[in-house]
Amino acid sequence: MAFSQGYIFGPMLGALIIDHGGYTLLFLLSGLLSLATLVWVLFALKEDSMPQTSAHASSKAPAGIPSVLIAVFVAALFIFAGDSGRSMYLPLYITDTLKQSVSIVGILFTVTSIFELVFMPLGGYFSDKVGVKRFFIIGIACQVLYFVLTSLHLPLSGLIVLQVFYAFILSATMGVGMVYAQSLAPRQIGLATTAYMTAIQTSAVVSSLAMGSLVSVIPLPSTFYILAVFAVISGVMFLFMKQKSAEQMS
Repeated sequence: MAFSQGYIFGPMLGALIIDHGGYTLLFLLSGLLSLATLVWVLFALKEDSMPQTSAHASSKAPAGIPSVLIAVFVAALFIFAGDSGRSMYLPLYITDTLKQSVSIVGILFTVTSIFELVFMPLGGYFSDKVGVKRFFIIGIACQVLYFVLTSLHLPLSGLIVLQVFYAFILSATMGVGMVYAQSLAPRQIGLATTAYMTAIQTSAVVSSLAMGSLVSVIPLPSTFYILAVFAVISGVMFLFMKQKSAEQMS
């Protein structure tokens, strides 16, 4: 939840600070925030000691990168290429195709951010109840549905409902998805986390390369069907990945 909120609100707050205080103030505040974070990590966060008889402590991580983590990277890349495409093309779709004002774009994205604060903790709770993999796959299926519904020229009320719906999707794909990626390689959770985070960071490049040239030759609403295909591919890949517990791996 912390990552997703920083990912969304960081650029928004940065732009606000630049408008009122300039770049010098932005970098000064960023430096002070980083210093405060460092102090907090050093003196306030305490690590739990793992029992020496646990599976994690008694087994060493295997050398090399497991093939499952390569598959995790590729599958997650498709998920977040769709999310990046939404961030890039939804504002154009709202203003150019649906003829709504630019202020509506800000309202819709703010709605998603606010409801993420609600759905992220709930996502963790329900994933414990129904299973991490099942909840994650449900989130990807909902992402497919979201892109299809978005292309249907819905009224403003429908768009607001969809943005609330997308907050739930992010709780499953960005939050629970990270946990699921780690469960696929429990003895290499560092690599699993890196694979998933790298997919998130590079998804904008993939989405831009895949969608940039198509937007000029196909109707803008049709681009959301392509983003839905991205989600379908990732869902199928994750559906057939084998999940192992730490005890099984050891």
